[in-house]
Amino acid sequence: MQNSIVLNNKLRIKVEDILGKGGVVAKKLDNYEERIQQIQMGKAVEDAIQKEEHLIVEAGTGIGKGLAYLVPFIYWTVEEGKRVLVSTYTKTLQEQLVKRDLPFLKDTLGVDFDFALVVGAENYLCLRRLERARAYELLDTKKEVKELEGIFRAQPYLEKGLKSELSFEPSAKVWGRVCRNADLCMGKNCSHQRDCYYTKARKKMHKSQVLVVNHHLFFAHLASEEKVLPSFKGVVFDEAHNLEDVATSFLGMEVSNLGIRFLLNSLFNPRTEKGLIFRIKELKKEERDLLEGSVGEVRAASDLFFSNLRNKLRDDNVKRRIKEKKFVANLLDDPFSRLIFTLNLLLDKEAEEGENEEMKLEISSHLSRCLGIKDNLRRIIEQEEEDYVYWAEASSKRKIARYALHAAPIDIALQLKRRVFDKIKVVVLTSATLATNRNFTFIRERIGLKEGRELLLDSPFDYLNQVLLYLPSRMPDPWREVSHYSSRVVREIKNILKIVKEYTFILFTSFQMLNQIYEEIKEEKNNLKILRQGDMPRYRLLEEFKEGKGSILLGTNTFWQGVDVPGEALQCVIITKLPFAVPNEPVVEAKIEFLKAQNKNPFLHYQLPQAIILLKQGFGRLIRSKKDRGIVAILDPRLKTRHYGKMFLGSLPRCRMTSSLCELGEFMQKAA
Repeated sequence: MQNSIVLNNKLRIKVEDILGKGGVVAKKLDNYEERIQQIQMGKAVEDAIQKEEHLIVEAGTGIGKGLAYLVPFIYWTVEEGKRVLVSTYTKTLQEQLVKRDLPFLKDTLGVDFDFALVVGAENYLCLRRLERARAYELLDTKKEVKELEGIFRAQPYLEKGLKSELSFEPSAKVWGRVCRNADLCMGKNCSHQRDCYYTKARKKMHKSQVLVVNHHLFFAHLASEEKVLPSFKGVVFDEAHNLEDVATSFLGMEVSNLGIRFLLNSLFNPRTEKGLIFRIKELKKEERDLLEGSVGEVRAASDLFFSNLRNKLRDDNVKRRIKEKKFVANLLDDPFSRLIFTLNLLLDKEAEEGENEEMKLEISSHLSRCLGIKDNLRRIIEQEEEDYVYWAEASSKRKIARYALHAAPIDIALQLKRRVFDKIKVVVLTSATLATNRNFTFIRERIGLKEGRELLLDSPFDYLNQVLLYLPSRMPDPWREVSHYSSRVVREIKNILKIVKEYTFILFTSFQMLNQIYEEIKEEKNNLKILRQGDMPRYRLLEEFKEGKGSILLGTNTFWQGVDVPGEALQCVIITKLPFAVPNEPVVEAKIEFLKAQNKNPFLHYQLPQAIILLKQGFGRLIRSKKDRGIVAILDPRLKTRHYGKMFLGSLPRCRMTSSLCELGEFMQKAA
């Protein structure tokens, strides 16, 4: 029987019997509406599972892709005794799967299976480190102490011991003092082992058939020689359009002045007189002087090294590619070697005395971090990896200057092919935005997926009636007439806001233009609440936007995707410019060179399809349900003036288009 699910070799259930009009799910939900596309996707996933093939699916917004892949995989895990990973990019989707979709299916299907959310170990509170943080007074400021007290008060009420359960967002420094750290874990020797949040989570993980993870944790698993997660036979990559970027980032390297400063302060902070050096018992004066001197030497070398790097960059806010080896002298190699030697002496001493296991772990952890920084710095400066791109970066935030060296793989397709698609039996990749010009050539090339089926499913939403796409006429070219274009964009935004009045996202491709437009529109005395990315954390901005009437939110790339604002809270999305990546950005530039070396056109094979996918993401912020209605305005004239404009428009859902502000007004009146 085609497209059916086998359970215990006896019970055969068609996908339609579960997701169809009279199916199991329909009987559980009032006003259930059958979605043909959801059933089609469920059948395709089932076929891929039965035939052990890979599958790539673009599932337009509103299809309900979560249920479409979960249903067949749940039955498969129970029947075959196997495990499936569901990997997402955003926490929002993880929460939807774990708090809504999976509990609903467990209750509805009548199938005995377990599921678990799996997050990185650093997300868990460590009871031993929490206890020590108060005892050793490791924190410097009143604000940090207040945060620690907040964690102490919350701890008895935490169900899973996760940072996300806290009612506030602790700083990275405070959480770093109390979270679970693999290098510092005492395992079975810990006095808190019985109550350990992380241990309980691991037990639940190992007995679950469906594990929900994120892309970062998946690649951490690969990087650890597959020691992070239990064995699995199938993977669903939801929000798969982000897979290449996450893999590139995770397989890269970074060394920064702030990272080194944090490490050194945790060893010995001369200002606060805190750190490891003050917690080692019976430390002789000569041993303390040696460690203090070694830390001081690395600190001085670090200051000089990053000062030299700043002089090379000649800018406090820049990202510059490094093409030659030894771009800057490695002043840190010898000082780090001496610090590593000193830490090894202390470790040997602690091992001989054999009393304090905690201290041995702590010294080992610092030693490991020193070795990692020394190794990464050498590899970056010497450019040891041939197929990597190298760059330096300077930035400033809240008067704190940050300088960093980076390296990342230029092309990860071959690695993904070998380590993912060739090794795992069934891989399903899905997202609302995977196809460009209605084919999957781009995403296949970028991630190394050569085999497998593909399916393109349009959204069930009625975009022709729900969306009006506004493309203003006679806009200046954003590259040839920059200042004229910016002025016209300001005028268009002001005109649109007079019609829409509120509930608007304005999406930018750069902070420079975002800040310029912000200054222009905030002068208008229209009582609108204008929110700007950078003024507060992303989650707070979204909360303010959803709660506050008359809100307008200005954001860059992080607001183009992964943001879900259904209903009246969002009625208009204004896209100021087509989201082409900056061609001289180090990673983009290196990928362009890589494609040219293969005699491929970088614009057609990389820049254009990447921009199309991001535009689809931005467009997709508006309509999140069948009841939503609103306007998408794209202010870039290249949709009309360049030959590739048709490819952008052809990749968007079919909807009405206009160049008339009057028609916008009429549409919004009807929508009200």
